[in-house]
Formats: sequence, structure tokens, C-alpha cells
Amino acid sequence: MRLRVDLILLTVALSYLSACAPAATPAPTPVVQQVIRTPAYAGLVKTWFDGYLRDNPDSSISLVIQPPETALASLENGAGEVIIGGLTPPAGWFATPLGEDGIVVVVHPDLLVRDLSIDELAIIFTGHLNNWDSLADIDLQIQPVIPLHGDEVRATFQSTVMSGQRFTNNALLGPTPSAVLQLIVENEGAIGFLPYSALGEKVRPIRVEGILPGAATINDGRYPLPVSILATAPQEPGGDIRTWLAWIQSELQTAP
Repeated sequence: MRLRVDLILLTVALSYLSACAPAATPAPTPVVQQVIRTPAYAGLVKTWFDGYLRDNPDSSISLVIQPPETALASLENGAGEVIIGGLTPPAGWFATPLGEDGIVVVVHPDLLVRDLSIDELAIIFTGHLNNWDSLADIDLQIQPVIPLHGDEVRATFQSTVMSGQRFTNNALLGPTPSAVLQLIVENEGAIGFLPYSALGEKVRPIRVEGILPGAATINDGRYPLPVSILATAPQEPGGDIRTWLAWIQSELQTAP
């Protein structure tokens, strides 16, 4: 009888202690930091991020794709931490370089064009020259292919090559580098441009002013159509994003 009473008292005591014990504090939920990448550099940024995840599998970074104008508005409204692309940052914003790229001019693989000057590119993409007969010795309609309005590669090309002139209304529009590539493959007289980092194998890059685009000619400044890839934001980002940006810069510096 005494043993039974002791067991009952022990059970009551344990129940009391359990009720009085503080509740377990749940583990804090990691804060997800959003990185916006532009369509022109979505593939390159994803490659960088996949490499970072191999070393940092617990990263709390989220990637989204937005056109440049939308991306800038998102950051101004606090819906994102940083943009990575070829954008020129607004005055007063934080910006750090992540790498150098170039605008590669490509043609249909069967088109016998090897080299074009800046002036020749300008008259092609403004529509003042619409047949390949004088440049490739073939009677074939020129079909320009360009990125969408607002794309930073398109804006850089328009400023650098065309001195701000308008693109021809006959140009086909590709919303992404892969779409530009596909349109060029499908049109025998096509010529277009896209980031060097997004260059595919089904089209043929040409020389511009005698210089073929490549990692060496872009990095040493010989290629005449460079683009700087920047991470930009209203203020310098912290946390995992800061660590990732430093990782990118370190990896690119040590790359062969």
C-alpha cells in the first residue's frame, strides 16, 4: 500500500514539474534573401549559384528572374536584396563588379560572314542594309534578331554600336538569349547578338573589328563590345548574399 502511494505522489510531482518547465524554443526560421537576375544573365547567375551551393548547401538565398526595369522597381520597393546583371546602377546605389562579359554577334551557321565592323553592324540593325549581297556575296535577305526592349544587352548595343539610333522594325524579338539563338538557327539570313556567356553551339560568332570574342579578348579589353556584370542594390547587402558575392569574386579571380 505504501509503495502504491509513493508511486502516485511521484507521478503527481513529475506532472507538476513538466507543467512548470518552460516550453522549448523553436529553432529560428532562416531569413530568405532574394536575388534578382535579369533574363540576359539568368543562366550565368544560376551557374554561379549552383557552384556556391556545393560549398554552402544551407544557403538561404532565393533566385528570381525579372526584366531590368521591373527588377529596379522591386528593389526600390524592398521586394529583393540585390540585382545581378549588366545594368548601370542608379546614382547613389551600391555596386560591385562580378566579372566581364561581351556582346557576341552571331549569324546562321551556313552564312559565310566572318567579320563585320561597327559601322556595318549599325547599318544592318537600323535597317539601312537589308541584303547580304554586298557583305557575303549571296542574294539573301538580312534578318536581324534582337532582345526585347529594356534588356541591358540591347541597350548597350544600341548605345555602343548604333549611337542611339532605333532598331529596324523588321527585327525579330527574342525574350531570352536562348530564344535569340533559336530564331537565328531558324532563319538562314539571320544575324543577332547576345551575351558571350550565353553563346550556344548551333550558331557562329563573328569577329567585330577583326577581333573574335573570347574569354581572353574580353578580359584584356581587346574585344570592342564589353559588358561589366554587376551586383547592385540601394544599399550594400549583408548576410548570405554578401558571402556569396565575395565567393563569386574569389572564384573568378582564381579561375584559369
